Amino acid sequence: MELTSLKDAFIGLDLGGTFLKYALGTADGTIFYKNKIPSNAKKGGAAIFSAMFAAVADLLKQAESSNLKVKAIGCGSPGAVDFDRGKIIGNTPNLRDWADADIRGRLSSRFHLPVWADNDANLMALAECRYGAAKGYRYVIALTLGTGIGGGIFIGDELYRGARFAGSEIGHMSIKYDGIPCNCGGIGCIEAYASAPAMVKSYIEKLSRSDLPIPKTVNTELVFAQAQQGQMEAISVIDETCHYLGAAIGNVVNIFNPEIIVIGGGVADAGDQFIAQIWQQTQKYAMAAALRGVKLVRAQLGNNAGMIGAIALAADYYKLSAAKQQE
Repeated sequence: MELTSLKDAFIGLDLGGTFLKYALGTADGTIFYKNKIPSNAKKGGAAIFSAMFAAVADLLKQAESSNLKVKAIGCGSPGAVDFDRGKIIGNTPNLRDWADADIRGRLSSRFHLPVWADNDANLMALAECRYGAAKGYRYVIALTLGTGIGGGIFIGDELYRGARFAGSEIGHMSIKYDGIPCNCGGIGCIEAYASAPAMVKSYIEKLSRSDLPIPKTVNTELVFAQAQQGQMEAISVIDETCHYLGAAIGNVVNIFNPEIIVIGGGVADAGDQFIAQIWQQTQKYAMAAALRGVKLVRAQLGNNAGMIGAIALAADYYKLSAAKQQE
């Protein structure tokens, strides 16, 4: 009986404040299988790891049935991640009891596979640079708009992590020094003004000051839908959000002078008009010289970006590790 060789595959985990998205794919960006489950973010670290274990077990089962050999795991998490050790640095604002979580240690000891972990926005940026809206560009800023606001920065085609892996935290740039306290401990962070929870909070506050009823379920999809119907409260929330994002992005443009800015995440799914409105505000805050030739675009990979980036990370560093062992 002739044996069939197994094709190399990699696991990508994208941990968020609401869902853990996970996928099985190859180094060229092909996804064979993907799924999502609740991330257990509000239940604490043990529950979050339980979700991760369940996701990896599911993917290993899928790999076996698809004649794929899993070589490594990549994982994206909110917060600063010590890339050398695969551990969270300190606290994460939107994940309970996730301080100093040993992602590499827990996953590798459980599944006996090499594991690489990075900030989730870094991996979204990696995916968009490798396969998506920023392909071919060397100076890139990527933003994820969702439960939090994350940032990824490419300088000269290299992912910028900072001296101690805490760089690119664009969501915690203060746009108002005496503003709203942020979950990170800072004051006036853009995340406190323009994330999905911030938009929902603002919308509810505006409805409470009007004669309009507050719906039982309020989310950003509802806000954008009501704005399309001409509701002034919803329009006001979107206008303010675009103003805040424009101020933050304008500052980033002045500092880094990128070629392209990519905006992804759940909130960015609102569409091209939302992106265009952010761009209008950005032009008010960025210097003309820094803004020259810059593009602001919507991410192309959607909700798959974090998983694809995690797979790319695992594939890249698995190959580097294998090459070093052969030297």
